[in-house]
Amino acid sequence: MKKNKQIIFLLFILTGCGFSSGLYKDIIKAQDLITDQKFSEAVKTYETILLKKPSKNIAIKINFQLGELYSIYLNNYDKSLKHYLSIVNSSNEPNWQVKSLERIGIIYYEDIKNYIEAEKVYKTLINFHPVLENQNDYKYKYALSIFMQNKYKASIEKFNELKDVKNARIVLDSYYHAGLAYFYRREWKEALNEWKEYLKRETRKDKVVNTKFLIANAYESSEKLKEAYNIYYSILGDYPHPEIIKSRLESLYNRRIARKR
Repeated sequence: MKKNKQIIFLLFILTGCGFSSGLYKDIIKAQDLITDQKFSEAVKTYETILLKKPSKNIAIKINFQLGELYSIYLNNYDKSLKHYLSIVNSSNEPNWQVKSLERIGIIYYEDIKNYIEAEKVYKTLINFHPVLENQNDYKYKYALSIFMQNKYKASIEKFNELKDVKNARIVLDSYYHAGLAYFYRREWKEALNEWKEYLKRETRKDKVVNTKFLIANAYESSEKLKEAYNIYYSILGDYPHPEIIKSRLESLYNRRIARKR
């Protein structure tokens, strides 16, 4: 199976490109090193190939391979970004630019948590011409990138725009994150409305329980103690940290008793 994958990649990287026997041997060597999980040595071999100024098509594919090796196997995100950006800046092939921008977005958002740069990348993908097929995915990641920068009001606007798209998961998660954004803005009523709409659609038990905890928290924060108590009590047997729920219930009980005195 590994040998087959190696052959497929070689065909992929060399198809339609003129190459010398020396270049072929170098690429074979790099692929053998990857098969043996010697990733540091593999990237050195690929970097050496790039120094020999291969054709533009081969350089693009090697840069992309290096981007993946550095990010996935070596956790060297700076070098990974360098190779992906090389494709974005030097290639006039939209498919390769888009693939590289998508990988760059993942690195900025998921790996190094640089949400400012992630926002820029997803904005670029949204505005790409011709218009790309995965627009809703990019718009959702764009909204999340804004949300993670604590730009809650702006993120709410973007999440609201995604509530009618033809992607059930994006619609669902947009309600959830809009609720969180309102919650962090201390707009309890709006947060509750978003999460109630979310619960109408969510089927995953852990997500339902977690959201009910947040709803109870919003009720508690808005001094609706009875509603908060009832929600906390309803998830007592399902919440992964029952001691937290018991503590909240005791606190709410004491506060309600104190109100009646």
